[in-house]
Amino acid sequence: MNQSRPVNALLAIGSSLLSVPAFAAVDMETILEAEYAGIEAAMCPQPSASGGGGSSMDDYATHRVEPFQAFDNLYYVGMDNISAWALTTSEGIILFEAMMVANWEQTIVDGLETLGLDPNDIEYIVIGHAHNDHWGGAAFLQQRYGARVVMGEPDWDHILTWPQIGTRAPIPDKSRGIRDGDTLTLGDTTVRFVATPGHTPGTISSLIPVKDGDDRHLAAYWGGPSMSFLPPDGLEQYIGSTYRLQNADPDTDVELTNHPWGDGTFAKRDALAERGRGDPHPFVTGHDGVERWLEQLRHCTRAVLSEKRAAER
Repeated sequence: MNQSRPVNALLAIGSSLLSVPAFAAVDMETILEAEYAGIEAAMCPQPSASGGGGSSMDDYATHRVEPFQAFDNLYYVGMDNISAWALTTSEGIILFEAMMVANWEQTIVDGLETLGLDPNDIEYIVIGHAHNDHWGGAAFLQQRYGARVVMGEPDWDHILTWPQIGTRAPIPDKSRGIRDGDTLTLGDTTVRFVATPGHTPGTISSLIPVKDGDDRHLAAYWGGPSMSFLPPDGLEQYIGSTYRLQNADPDTDVELTNHPWGDGTFAKRDALAERGRGDPHPFVTGHDGVERWLEQLRHCTRAVLSEKRAAER
């Protein structure tokens, strides 16, 4: 199956979600409304879901956003349509996603430097799933900085056969294949992994410890949000994987993913910029917020599944 049409449409949604209300203080309900609206627009059945998407998804000039710091140890270095996150530790950086071959240098390298971080400190790159809008720059980051690339074990095979979108990228060298329950420790930080197949056979989600002053939180990072291109059995597997992530740890209280429309990134970013003393952190929604977010993903997936089952009859 050619995934380019649905993926192009989904990636194009990012720029339309950049305009969010200004927040005088952290208004969590407004933030969550923006988050759910992004999911609805990108994932729930609608005529535009199969249409084209205007400008090229990998065009940096079109999709550029300023990198920003979300937590004391977590930074956003993606664009308006694809996310990449840098987790700082006492012994270097764990990078989540490597962006596309056409823009990895501007997003990852320049983004880290803009934030005062050193790309030479990248020790690991965690790839959420084997589509090249997330691993396209990985081989170059390996070559330049010696970064090690880890990905769900089944996706090291999937990466060889799934058709690439946009500019073709060289496949990175395999450093490690991740399986359910594995961990990755770098310095003072340990990331835990949950196998969440559906988007791809080896989609891997991460439990990421993040810091906000003296407060500690645990982010549930969903490794593959879009799903409309999947067949019915893939959609059912996707739904099951959302429950796996939901039940992985009762302490998860932050939701993240690798496309900004999937977690309300920019609404939360803008609220964070206006955060006053004593305001809650806009990225911290509590475990009930994580559950509501995953239920929203399930809601849209069930709607797509219902349409596809009806089409089979």
